[in-house]
Amino acid sequence: MGPPVAELLVVPVALWAALAGTFAVALRRARAPVLLRVASVFLALWAVLATTTLAWVLTHGGLAAVVSLAERPLGLFAPAALPVWLEGAVGAFGLLTAVFLLNQVVGRGLLTVLRPTPLPWPGSLPMPSRRISLRTFDSGRLEAFSFALVEVGPHGRPRRHEVILLSRELLRRLTPEERDAVLAHEVGHLLSLDGRYLTYLRTLARLMRWDPVIGYVVAVLTRHEEFRADVEAAERTRRPLALARALAKSADLAFTSPVPGAVRFAGASGRGGRAQVVERIERLLTLHRTGRYAEEPRGPA
Repeated sequence: MGPPVAELLVVPVALWAALAGTFAVALRRARAPVLLRVASVFLALWAVLATTTLAWVLTHGGLAAVVSLAERPLGLFAPAALPVWLEGAVGAFGLLTAVFLLNQVVGRGLLTVLRPTPLPWPGSLPMPSRRISLRTFDSGRLEAFSFALVEVGPHGRPRRHEVILLSRELLRRLTPEERDAVLAHEVGHLLSLDGRYLTYLRTLARLMRWDPVIGYVVAVLTRHEEFRADVEAAERTRRPLALARALAKSADLAFTSPVPGAVRFAGASGRGGRAQVVERIERLLTLHRTGRYAEEPRGPA
């Protein structure tokens, strides 16, 4: 490997390695907004590498190029590959832009299709410091999810419109304490920027199913943020058992969501999602056993 190739290699390899290390540290120690921003930058750069690799394969003969790249992976970083890197960067930018637009279109379409009605903020739960739109919609499932939209505000400036949707079935089947716990969980998502970053990254993972790295990182983030939002809900309501009961009531229901990538209180879908719900319930029970939270007696249903 000649000096020019070595010079080209050191920058991207060092940057991705540094971001990967930063992400690992942030996962354990950093606050959610920092963690999500680091993960977003890491995955955006990884998307550039993925689309560049795909462009290189397509322009060098398809399957034969895959074999060649497996034998000489450093060829992707040679100076002659610079045009392919430019193509990959353009492709990644287009993909990331498409993910943003898809999230916005789906969110707005959801509000149009479901036609949710405003829901008064419960007086038993402190209102967040920033405005969040709380609405309810018709559904036969215990559904609760949150997302963020970008709108044009006064003087043409963009602003965030954050929404929490609760199904009427959830309001009917859950007690007021359980409803507050679910709502506090969703508030925890939005205040930690999950509604902006995590929904975006989930959609990116769905569009790039062929990339295991993006899928793995997003799965780790999702699991981490669900546990964190549970703890924040317990802190806000002082009732970890209330959220555990709400999760238990949802455990036998389908975990499908009308919002691709939306942050939902029941978590992921499928067998893995059910296992995660069980783990979350066990963690909430452990929080209760610590005696740190004193759950007030429930009134009549």
